[in-house]
Amino acid sequence: MWRRLGTRKRKTVSDAAIYAPPRRIENLEECYFYHTIDLPGHGVIEGEWDLRAGVDEYLGHVPLDGRRVLEVGTANGFLCFAMEARGAEMVAYDLSDEYDWDIVPFGGGIAEDLRRERKQRIRQLNNAWWLTHRLMNSRAKVCYGTAYTIPEAIGPVDIATFGCILLHLRDPFLALQRAAALARDTIIVTDVMPGWGDPNNKLPMTFIPDPAQPQMNDSWWYLSPEQVSRFLGVLGYPHTTITYHQQPFKDGRVPLYTVVGSVAP
Repeated sequence: MWRRLGTRKRKTVSDAAIYAPPRRIENLEECYFYHTIDLPGHGVIEGEWDLRAGVDEYLGHVPLDGRRVLEVGTANGFLCFAMEARGAEMVAYDLSDEYDWDIVPFGGGIAEDLRRERKQRIRQLNNAWWLTHRLMNSRAKVCYGTAYTIPEAIGPVDIATFGCILLHLRDPFLALQRAAALARDTIIVTDVMPGWGDPNNKLPMTFIPDPAQPQMNDSWWYLSPEQVSRFLGVLGYPHTTITYHQQPFKDGRVPLYTVVGSVAP
């Protein structure tokens, strides 16, 4: 397809200009683990999500061996390193503390103390990624920026993944569009099923923020799998499959879906 970067000659850019330099982290107290992980030398580190038994379901059972994968929203890197263990060449992508979280601006603005708090959490997530990267002898690379500014200099990838990321973005379609500029054949989107807390919710898109609950400030949308499939179709991935699964979150299990969009059947 003519518009994809993978079919065009691209400028050569050094890795140093794209990817973050290694950060040596020694102390677990400097880290935050969003996903539970088996960390060499430390045992099981508990996170909010525990995807260890559900990785393949979560990723739609897409073969990864020998594929170059862009993971948008790597957090502490559990899925990044799980995909690498399945044979993928990984490029992780996420915010650093130079960037702001996509916070819902209740009251029309964002309090400075909340902005600082989120930047601290972002740095702790970055630290956890680097600690795990070193302990697992990973070869994955990481690039920092917003989901709306994924750099083309990363170059073509075979697969882009979004693991429970779109609901946290003000503009989920734009984020998919930026990844689609790089992904040659497949995009994998996993997200929370709409209506898991409200079985009467049948809308393709639901705006989550509620002025009565300003503490819920980091989630924007419940997107139906059919809506995500339509997004992907518009972006040039017309062949989609949808699967459903549940994954452990805190003290319960959350129903999720995974949409795999492909350029060819």
